[in-house]
Amino acid sequence: MDENQLKELVASRSGTEQKVYSALRQAGPMTDRHLRDLLHSPGSGPRDAIKKLLPLGVIRFAGQASTKGNPMQYEATPASEVEETAARFEVLQPKKTRRSRMSPGARLAELRQMEPGDVRKWYPARDQILAAIPLLTDTVRMSFCEAVPIEELQLALDEIEELHEASGEAVAAGRERLEHERIKAKIEKIERMNGRTGAEQDTHARKADVLRRKTIPR
Repeated sequence: MDENQLKELVASRSGTEQKVYSALRQAGPMTDRHLRDLLHSPGSGPRDAIKKLLPLGVIRFAGQASTKGNPMQYEATPASEVEETAARFEVLQPKKTRRSRMSPGARLAELRQMEPGDVRKWYPARDQILAAIPLLTDTVRMSFCEAVPIEELQLALDEIEELHEASGEAVAAGRERLEHERIKAKIEKIERMNGRTGAEQDTHARKADVLRRKTIPR
């Protein structure tokens, strides 16, 4: 890419992206915070612009700053290295290997069968659920730490998104099991036939059969 092509590419971007690129080209390597101070933009505009410019190769990572927290620095890429930088950035991006997931409803339909199971496996699983909560809370805070590498944050987001989908399935499955137990208790109550006439017993037996069809099969 030559200088004219680089100018055309930058000119096609948003105003904030152009300002970020110009600032890096004129002032040299800077962190996101330095850019925000220089551009008098306290919001997320410069950070969003960096995220959009990196894949284009017109700016690139320039190592960590020696200031507190060692935040990442960025710099403008020479025109002759833009295409190579863009290709390298694409290679470094984490490959999305998320398996194709069914909707919670479809997944439940596939698994919807009661089984004896092993209660000893339940408690370790619950311990891991409880341990994940503070980890996710920490991730919320660390998402705004400049020291966290962009590529690592993207990888974490992909993993959290998969966790979110798995959580949706777990919530749906748990609710269905609770509904199953509620219906079972109702059936047991209906089937207490003491003191009922024959006709009443037949009516309640039919109601119990209807409800039983809504339970999870064994």
